[in-house]
Order: sequence, then C-alpha cells, then structure tokens
Amino acid sequence: MVLKSCCVYSVGVVSVLMLILGISLVLTSVFPHLVQSMVKKQVVLKNDTDAFEAWKDPPAHIYMQFYFFNLTNPQEVLDGERPAVVEIGPYTYEYRPMEQIDFQDNGTKVTAVNTKTYIFQRNMSRGPESDLIRTVNIPAMTVMERLKDKSLEANLISAYMKGTGQGLFTTRSVGELLWGYEDGLLKALKTITHDLDLDDVFGLFYKQNNASNDGEYVFFTGQQNYRDFSRVDSLNWWTSDECNMINGTIGTGFHPVITKNDVLYIFSSDLCR
Repeated sequence: MVLKSCCVYSVGVVSVLMLILGISLVLTSVFPHLVQSMVKKQVVLKNDTDAFEAWKDPPAHIYMQFYFFNLTNPQEVLDGERPAVVEIGPYTYEYRPMEQIDFQDNGTKVTAVNTKTYIFQRNMSRGPESDLIRTVNIPAMTVMERLKDKSLEANLISAYMKGTGQGLFTTRSVGELLWGYEDGLLKALKTITHDLDLDDVFGLFYKQNNASNDGEYVFFTGQQNYRDFSRVDSLNWWTSDECNMINGTIGTGFHPVITKNDVLYIFSSDLCR
C-alpha cells in the first residue's frame, strides 16, 4: 500500500513537472512571436498613437555637438612646419525637429518639414559661444582659389588682405564660425568683381538655424511593412527624383524588432549623406 502510494505520488509529481515544462516551452517559442506580431501592428505612424507622438516630438532630447581644432602655431605653419592643433569642445545645442505634418496615400506615407532650431546648452558645453577659435580663413582660401586664374582681381584681393592685416588664418568666436559673421574680404569682393556669386556673410551653418529647413520629407508610416517605419521615401530638395531618393531614416527612430544582424541606415542633411 505504501509502495502504491509512492508510485502514484511520483507519477503525479512527474506529470506536473512535464506540464510546467511543456507550458514553458510553448511560452518560450510562442510568446515572443506573439509580442513581436503585436508590436509590428502597433508601431505605425498614425494619429493618437504613442509611436507617432514619440516620432513627432521625441521624449528624449536630441542634441548636436560641435568640436573645433584650435591652431596654436600659425606662424610656424606659414614657415612650412606641421600644424599643431588642440581639440576644443563640445559646444552643445538642442535640436527641435518635425512640423507641418500631413498624411498621404491612405495613411501609408506622411510628409513633414524638419525645421531646424538650435538652442545653445551652456551646461553641456565646454564654454560659452563667445569662446575664440583660431582656424583656417575659409573665405580667403575660397576667394583665392576661385580667382587664381584672374591675375588682376587676385592682385587686388592680395593687396586688400595685406592692407587690412588679413591672412590665411583667422580668430573667430564659436558662434561666428557656426552661424555666420560679416566678412570684410567677401564684402570688398563685391565692389571688385560681379562674376562671383558670393554672400558677404560666412558661417559653417549659416542660414541653417532660426527655423530653417531642408525641404519637405516624405516618410513611410510602416502601415504596409513594419520595416519601413519612419523610413524616408524622398526629400523635396534637389531637381531630380533620383537625387531626392533617400536610404534610411533621419535618425530619430527605427523600425521595431531590430536584430543584431540588421544594418541601420541614417541620412544626415547636414552632411548630405
């Protein structure tokens, strides 16, 4: 009797363990696929969804950081020695995207303007925008290159630079280098020749702040294929359809269910790549 009871008990325990193991195996194989299937259906760019709100106004702040190389031996470089530079930065700006949103093609695509407003973040930067950087005089180098085959204009520019104490290097603030400053050489050039279409203001990101934009983007919403979520279909900027074709997203989001083997492509309008 005792032996029979032990056998029944053992069979019961084994059965329970087998049941638990079976349920675990089913959940392990089925549950992840079920979750992934639900995510693929829910992560779509459409009104009143968390995915759309996070894409339109990302909860995580987006920052752009700039670094500069400050030249420490300008005279030695003019004498033929190797430049000595010191990296200075970062100078951090908060970046605000996505406006003028409109859905198209039965919700399979959405258009938006990637408006650019850079807000300086002093607490995340090495110093203020007034920090001075000695670097290459890009306007002067550009002018000399474009006038190298025009001896008269080149001589006049050379005389102007000597008279005003300008050279191959210049010292400007971070704010001037990024957002622009009126350059005396470019301004004087307008009175010498009208052949060159040059602005008298120079900046690495000149005209790319204060609500400027790249043009109208067309994004896939992911409604037809989850892998197309937030992927750029085209950018209304260049003059041909081929040039306006973009590969990847703009970096603010990617399709769900990313694996370690997925290759993620990002388009940066600032780099045109």
